[in-house]
Amino acid sequence: MQLIAILLITVSILTLLSGIIVFLGSKKGEKGKTAWFLIATIFATLWMISISIFLIAPPEWSDTIAWHVNWTYINAIFIDVALLGYIVWNQKYGKLITLIFLVLGTILITVFVINPGLLYTEIILSGSGNSLVTNIGPYYFIYIAFFSLLVPTVIGSLLYQIIKTRSERKKGGELVLLIGFMISGTASLIFNLILPFWRWDLIWIGPLAISTTIIAFYYSILRYRALNLSSIGLKILSYVVIMASLAIVYMIIFSIIFAAMFKGSTPSTEVIMLNFIMILIFLLLMPALNELNVFIRPLITGQKNGKQGNDAE
Repeated sequence: MQLIAILLITVSILTLLSGIIVFLGSKKGEKGKTAWFLIATIFATLWMISISIFLIAPPEWSDTIAWHVNWTYINAIFIDVALLGYIVWNQKYGKLITLIFLVLGTILITVFVINPGLLYTEIILSGSGNSLVTNIGPYYFIYIAFFSLLVPTVIGSLLYQIIKTRSERKKGGELVLLIGFMISGTASLIFNLILPFWRWDLIWIGPLAISTTIIAFYYSILRYRALNLSSIGLKILSYVVIMASLAIVYMIIFSIIFAAMFKGSTPSTEVIMLNFIMILIFLLLMPALNELNVFIRPLITGQKNGKQGNDAE
């Protein structure tokens, strides 16, 4: 679980950076809309951190772990509401629809905070894996029903916006968000709401899928030039997000190969961090390496030409 926790925390940081860049790089008239995207990334970050802490929490944390568990339920609501706000905020009834879901979500959260036992009855911390005893009652099904209504609303609003827009740049980015949200929404429903009836060790898949969708959408925004990255600081942050994402992909591949070579065992935390730092350093040095390559290539070409010239003489 340590590898999963490191992965979640790293992706959560990239998700938050994506939201900050989108908000700061957006046009003045788009600030209200992109503020919702930033809010979605903030709660997605908190969601992944809370789940990471829960998955690796030792039994000694039994007195404080309830706070992190409660946050996993709270954050999930605000993420989807904020994504809906980002999509529909500038539409005719967008503000009204967003506020309706925000009020309903706030009511659900308030009731849950007053009585967390409505969703779970016991937190189990053990060396074999942490889990909850889910309270399969009326409130749990109301909680699921809320998402069953909210997620199709997000998807339907995206479809409407894709059909309506004439800008190929916006359509391309929103298509990425649509496909990603359909996949991540399904993953969250399965691994965070249905599967916990029996097992809790896979609850990290839902938030990871949501954050991957957000980061992929951020890349599509960059690709279709929907952001104004005139600031050097925003360009640096964008470069860090892209390079760190490549480093995460490398670490996933490394972990899969490691598990295959050593019969399912996982690398130690020290090995994981060392590999991640080394690949990240290499990726950050790529611009300097490219410049060095540009400098060296003419020298090599010149030497070859010179040698050919001497041979000709």
